[in-house]
Amino acid sequence: DAPEFEVASVKPAANPPFGGRFPISGPNAPLMGFKGGPGSKDPGRLTCAGVSLKMLLVRAYKVRPYQIVGPSWLDTAQFDITATLPPDTKDEQFRLMLQKLLTERFRIELHRETKELPQYRLIVAKGGPKLPPAETIPEYKDEAERMAAVQKQLAARMAAMARGGAMGSQNSTGLASATVAKFAETLSSYLDRPVKDMTGLDGLYAFSLSWVPDNAQAPDGSTGPSIAAALQEQLGLKLEAVKGPVELLVIDKAEKSPIEN
Repeated sequence: DAPEFEVASVKPAANPPFGGRFPISGPNAPLMGFKGGPGSKDPGRLTCAGVSLKMLLVRAYKVRPYQIVGPSWLDTAQFDITATLPPDTKDEQFRLMLQKLLTERFRIELHRETKELPQYRLIVAKGGPKLPPAETIPEYKDEAERMAAVQKQLAARMAAMARGGAMGSQNSTGLASATVAKFAETLSSYLDRPVKDMTGLDGLYAFSLSWVPDNAQAPDGSTGPSIAAALQEQLGLKLEAVKGPVELLVIDKAEKSPIEN
């Protein structure tokens, strides 16, 4: 009895981002491939271009990428989806629609379980925090305008990285006005495991962090700080490795080729 889209098309991506050479990852990944739906300027239509099944599952089940366990192609195979829905659909109904669509077209079988897994505690480093005060947030007339601005910024950043040949050699993230807890949540997407705020810091701050992923080099052959080193040097924060319970969405079965429309 779950709600469903009025009409939906699911097929392999015709023009995946960057030619499908590597997946889009990180906390901004959903913004790169999703357009329309509840809260957007086109609430009656969903368009997804070059999105992975993992990205779709993250959106449908409201989980983080590290909570999804399944075959490796969940990250790499990319798909195009178009669907229509009533413009007044609420976000919870929308997610149920997406769950049903993915289950039917990819013949997904899944279950939930909780395991003790590695995670991080975010604490204040020796010497104290280096967090600047929050910046003034631009005012947008609605959520659609805000999302358009975010997507424009992301597209410009990705294009610049591609032109410079720096894809994969350097990462950066920033929040103009956020709590440390929100920043910890953002870090979890890059580290692919939970990050819990244990700093005890209250209030809003501006966050800007740049680092080089493990085993990566810049185009000129130079290297940069790891994310852990960058946190201490740039923000005065530290990651502490621990273990704790994590709820997982385990994909027991899924077909790589979706059922025809």
